[in-house]
Amino acid sequence: MNQNASTATQPMLDDSLTIALAVASKAAYDYYSGTPFTSPQGYDQIDAWTGWDAFLFTGSEEKYGLVFQSISDPGTYIFAFRGTDSDMDAYEDVHFLTTDFVPSSGSITPVPRVASGFYGIYNGMGDSMTQSMREQLFALIDKYQPQQVYVTGHSLGAALSQLFSLDLAISQPLTSTNINFSSPMVGTDSWQVAYANTIADGASIRVYNYWDYVPSLPPSDLGYAAVGSGFRTAFYVQDEWYPHELSRHSIVNLTTVLSNALPLNPQQWPGTFPDYVEPSWTMLSTVPPSGPDVRWADRIGGYMAFERSLRVA
Repeated sequence: MNQNASTATQPMLDDSLTIALAVASKAAYDYYSGTPFTSPQGYDQIDAWTGWDAFLFTGSEEKYGLVFQSISDPGTYIFAFRGTDSDMDAYEDVHFLTTDFVPSSGSITPVPRVASGFYGIYNGMGDSMTQSMREQLFALIDKYQPQQVYVTGHSLGAALSQLFSLDLAISQPLTSTNINFSSPMVGTDSWQVAYANTIADGASIRVYNYWDYVPSLPPSDLGYAAVGSGFRTAFYVQDEWYPHELSRHSIVNLTTVLSNALPLNPQQWPGTFPDYVEPSWTMLSTVPPSGPDVRWADRIGGYMAFERSLRVA
């Protein structure tokens, strides 16, 4: 499904599953930061993996994700990727030169072109690492032999989750579903075509906030395209002229909106709640606007160019 999705075509989300995946995505952040984390209801955390963050001529190995196993159905697993939470990650996020995506086994046509920053985290390694993130993930699949895999992540983690989902769909004959949150676009048109040809309709869903800038990255002139079905929410800081992007992008704020919206039919929630980023602010959730998504990244670039022109003048 292309980036210009209408709310009229939104999929219906399973509320308990979607919230479990959002909680798992938040837990991956907490695991990285060393703070206690909450496992999704009905799941136990059983394993983890790391990734390599390259920065110029150096880099570091960082915690990147958690594996959860269903308590009631031991053959069901969640693989949750964390998002941007370090200076090195921020560098990778804006590193949008493309490279070929090569699956762990088998082949795919057309050869997908993806962001080299995302792919470098997924496939790279350094220092004393003995396995890349990709190799660790497939070793975990071999270790646990899951029957059903749910793949998720937020922001950068959402982008990495989609790389893994395509790799998994090509390389392993098992059932998997990807529900990701606030993802930037991962690759160009070849990536979009390869993803759509490999992953069944409804097996990959992007959940995002209409007012969040990140899902419109990178700018449109770089030729990137979104993949999977889109599920749109809409929330922002009430009575504030400044965009407060961190509040619009927060996985906790998104989870609050989803927790209220998903039990409803349609799955939309107009209401207010305290901002997780700055609790003194009030977030306003509305019925999502209809029509195409706004390419916020393009608008920001236009504003910056206008400001530069004023300084030159």
